[in-house]
Amino acid sequence: MGESQPTFFYQVEEKENGKMLRQVLESRFRFSKRMMRKLKAHQLVTVNGEVIYLTSRVKTGDQIVVRMMEEELPEHIEPQPVDFRIVYEDEDIVVVDKPPGLVVHPTRGHPDHTLANGLFYHWQQQGQTHKMRPVTRLDKDTSGLMVVAKHAYAHAFLAEQMAKKRYQRMYLAVVHGQMEQDTGTVEAPIGLHPEVATARRVDFEDGDPAITHYQVVQRYSNATLVRLQLETGRTHQIRVHLSWLGYPIIGDSLYGTGNDMHLVSRQALHATYLRLYHPRLQEWKEWDSPLPEDIQDCIRKLQAMME
Repeated sequence: MGESQPTFFYQVEEKENGKMLRQVLESRFRFSKRMMRKLKAHQLVTVNGEVIYLTSRVKTGDQIVVRMMEEELPEHIEPQPVDFRIVYEDEDIVVVDKPPGLVVHPTRGHPDHTLANGLFYHWQQQGQTHKMRPVTRLDKDTSGLMVVAKHAYAHAFLAEQMAKKRYQRMYLAVVHGQMEQDTGTVEAPIGLHPEVATARRVDFEDGDPAITHYQVVQRYSNATLVRLQLETGRTHQIRVHLSWLGYPIIGDSLYGTGNDMHLVSRQALHATYLRLYHPRLQEWKEWDSPLPEDIQDCIRKLQAMME
């Protein structure tokens, strides 16, 4: 069974009169060269109901219809009811608020009851079929906002935004120690850990570029609430960078102290803000997610220690 075929409609504006169809498509939809080749090869673009060459000239008022290619769905992800909150959904993307403890995609260690299983179940209830295309991922014990694209074009569009640093993500974390500087930037490459297969580390020789900006929100006796913005998206980036700075996230069993489970039972890291340019609406969209109760409780415990 193939996924539903997304279709885009556009009316040529006066300022585009006389331009080549290809130029209008590149400007309006930001199609990649690879996507343009697929559209041409499969005759997926029509103007006023007719297939024309991408080099043909269009005129004001022409009706352009673009149909994306259908793709076969993976059959190994079983639809299952899973507890998570959908913040926003339309025909192109779905924004979810992921609870801690939920794995994004099935793995050998977590073969089912993942976010993917839950989304497949949700779409099944809606009579929809899509592939699972996370634009970004959150670790199992990190909570908060993440976006899943519902078709290949939306995923490619948003991935390009990330590459051009237009896709904005902000996190809140509670870390050990009082951070000295109010604001700062960590620019330290991240690579594989030589001894722990699931871990990463700062590696200036073989690591991939990684940049994290931070701003102190509140200091406690021996802890800090900090806001973080990612400029890159390496695995465990925030967790690795904060640990490398000497301020590991409270509750982080992989990069932390291991003696703080009385404060919170998982890493106190939450994806709290998301801003992106929508692939169809051609406008900025943004969402917020409040700190979950377990991190709020952690903060209350830290505040009580100051009294």
